[in-house]
Amino acid sequence: MIKSFYLYLFIFASLIALVIYVNGRKYQEKLEGQVQSLRKELYETDQERKEALSIEVKADYENSVFSLKGNPEAENYLYNIGLEPSEVEAIVRDQLLELNIKEGGNPLVPYIGQGRGFRINDTKFINHKWVLANFTDNDRWGDVMIRYNINTKKEVEMETIKALLFDKNTNN
Repeated sequence: MIKSFYLYLFIFASLIALVIYVNGRKYQEKLEGQVQSLRKELYETDQERKEALSIEVKADYENSVFSLKGNPEAENYLYNIGLEPSEVEAIVRDQLLELNIKEGGNPLVPYIGQGRGFRINDTKFINHKWVLANFTDNDRWGDVMIRYNINTKKEVEMETIKALLFDKNTNN
């Protein structure tokens, strides 16, 4: 009788061990699947992040090559006269936009506009002396390169270096 009891006990323990092993194996496979999917997701996210960073770095490089900010020589020049690059951009941009309200349009645009005249829309600072601007009279448009000089009193002098007019009726 004791032999049969031990035999049944051994069989019961073996069955419990088998059930625990099978359940443990299924649980382990499930966890491995989750780990693999997380690794794949992390890899894809990392690749996307690297691509975004490379695009951002490229854009930063392109913007810093011809830019007031990020140009050490231009920044040093402005710091020496006591001005910040962002402050200079704001002052010059405001002056350019104020000139838009003059009769006949902005006097820095060397073309005669139709109706209200040419107005400067947007600017791109190349360095501490030059700015590119685009202009339009709602029918034609163009670009103008302007030389500016700003002093310690924050007074700005500007002159047109060169302008280019695009006309929908001509091929420039």
